[in-house]
Amino acid sequence: MLRRLLFVFALLALLAPAFFAALPLRANDHPLLVDLLPEKIEVDSGFTGSTVILYGVKTLPGDIIVTLRGPETPVVVRRKRQVAGIWINRDAVAFRDVPQFYPLAASRPIEEIMDSESLDRNQIGTGHILLNTVWTRTEEEVDAFRAALRRDRAREELYEPEIGGIVLIDDSLFRATLTLPANVPTGEYVTETILVQNAEVVSRIESRLTVEKSGLSAEIFNFAKSEGALYGLIAIVAALVAGWVGGIAFRKN
Repeated sequence: MLRRLLFVFALLALLAPAFFAALPLRANDHPLLVDLLPEKIEVDSGFTGSTVILYGVKTLPGDIIVTLRGPETPVVVRRKRQVAGIWINRDAVAFRDVPQFYPLAASRPIEEIMDSESLDRNQIGTGHILLNTVWTRTEEEVDAFRAALRRDRAREELYEPEIGGIVLIDDSLFRATLTLPANVPTGEYVTETILVQNAEVVSRIESRLTVEKSGLSAEIFNFAKSEGALYGLIAIVAALVAGWVGGIAFRKN
């Protein structure tokens, strides 16, 4: 028995140098490790916003960019024109797969990390998000509608060029804080952490975030979604009753 234990220890002693020598190679195979907290955010009637914190480790030198995008839906942008003194919708452009929310954090201003062509290719930054149209128009017309869409999202605080920086704890550890406003859309989000060296992406990793309704608002939303006709009927009856009660109160006054 003792001889067998001595043999095992001797074998481990022989294998240990090779094992520890392989660790740097394994680390370089995965230059990024991240953890997102929390992975789910519940939105109720009292929701005033929330914060998502991403902790990460990088085993290679370089800059870090963190983006959060989603949920992606079609969006129609309309332009009004004045006709005979009345403003009406005349022109419209439909875009597909538009992220409803897009914050970003970086270790430096993104224009100092990558050139404009690289930012376009990797869709980093609100001005570089790819917005494809559903139907064809001239590029000049489409650019005007793209700019209007970005302005609308920025006004609603849903598109932010850079809302925070990356806190570098040391040469390898970092932390990013992303703030979600009270009007953040519910749905599925993707957080992308990117490691950049010499203006080139050397590693990227994705994490998932869910923003969902909870409490009474979630029950009403689910009921309206599953029982649309009945929900519409109840809404009409409620509006009629409210109008009738308001009329009685007005006559008494």
